[in-house]
Amino acid sequence: MLWSKSKRGVCALVAALAVLLVFAWTAVRVHYVNGGNWSVVFCIGSEFPMPPELDAGTYRVPGPGYDGQFYRLLAHDPFLGRKYARYVDAPQLRFRRLLVPLAAWLLALGQQHWIDRAYIAVEMIFLALGTYWSARLLVRRGRSPLWGLLFVVVPGTLASFDRMLLDGPLTALFAGFMLYCEEERWNRVWVLAMLAALTRENGVLHPAALVAACCFHRDWRGAIRFAASGIPAFAWFGYLAVRLPANGQVNQLAIPVWGMFERLRTFRTFRDPNVQLLVRVTDFLALLGLIACMVLAVYWLRKLRFEPVPICVGLYVCLAVVLCSPEYLIEAFGFGRPISPLFLWIMIEAVDRKTWSALAAPLSISFSLSLAFARPLITIVTALLGH
Repeated sequence: MLWSKSKRGVCALVAALAVLLVFAWTAVRVHYVNGGNWSVVFCIGSEFPMPPELDAGTYRVPGPGYDGQFYRLLAHDPFLGRKYARYVDAPQLRFRRLLVPLAAWLLALGQQHWIDRAYIAVEMIFLALGTYWSARLLVRRGRSPLWGLLFVVVPGTLASFDRMLLDGPLTALFAGFMLYCEEERWNRVWVLAMLAALTRENGVLHPAALVAACCFHRDWRGAIRFAASGIPAFAWFGYLAVRLPANGQVNQLAIPVWGMFERLRTFRTFRDPNVQLLVRVTDFLALLGLIACMVLAVYWLRKLRFEPVPICVGLYVCLAVVLCSPEYLIEAFGFGRPISPLFLWIMIEAVDRKTWSALAAPLSISFSLSLAFARPLITIVTALLGH
């Protein structure tokens, strides 16, 4: 018992180290690159209008910005009373993703002037949980808890703490899902599956995997129980369908696999003189890494039992197969995020199996995505050397 507590303590220290490193990077970036204005982390674009009460003092980036700006609006208006949905590009799609914005609102006790800071804190909490659960899972398999730091470089995690997105929190919940399925703590698995479905719509794959596993083993009572974990999410989706206008066209689907090969064949960024050569090459390698991850997952899954985690990974592979329109595959920052649980699983399996070469596939996606950090890093180094 003492040894078990000791190992958990070490895993907690690894999680604290991850948060310290990420928060320190974010604080330094905000200070030296953005003049100390923390609203920059939401990547709020100049092309989108904002509610006047939120626009004052907000750091605007050129262009359309990124998705975090919409989740910030949901955090300030989780019950739709302020009608902030009219400032969102695809209201039903964005506002389905309730968990992190609602957690920020609750942490801030509903106080508007605290919500942005609470949102950043929630992102850090999920970073800590994902690292902790990953470390504990690897310790169970006889590996060093320091390998839990791999969670920090999963594509969805990198994107989330850079732009306050939801893919990192979903991947963190998947890390807990893997751990507690392995420990057979099914009450905790139920809660994590319910939370995953409320985080992003692809999180419904977690309850679906549990139901499929129960049906395979003819555990009908368990199937009903785990199906109930998706009820809060679908109730919320239905509520939004009544309250909000329909989304505009969101083109992410394509003929399975064909979209990937079409993207490899044409790869439009190679024809764009405004895109730097390094970005073109790394995005191309990232797409190859995505394909390699899918192939590797299928190869490993065929030898595993029909249990919730392998089923869930298989569902993420299927998701990757259909989310392959050429426009969606334009850059790693886009296609590397929604299926990040698949990448985390491959990293953990690679460490567990000591198949180190398998890390290259997901890390190629992470490297391409991490180029977004290059310009701020240069600015920071230049500022420090200037002193």
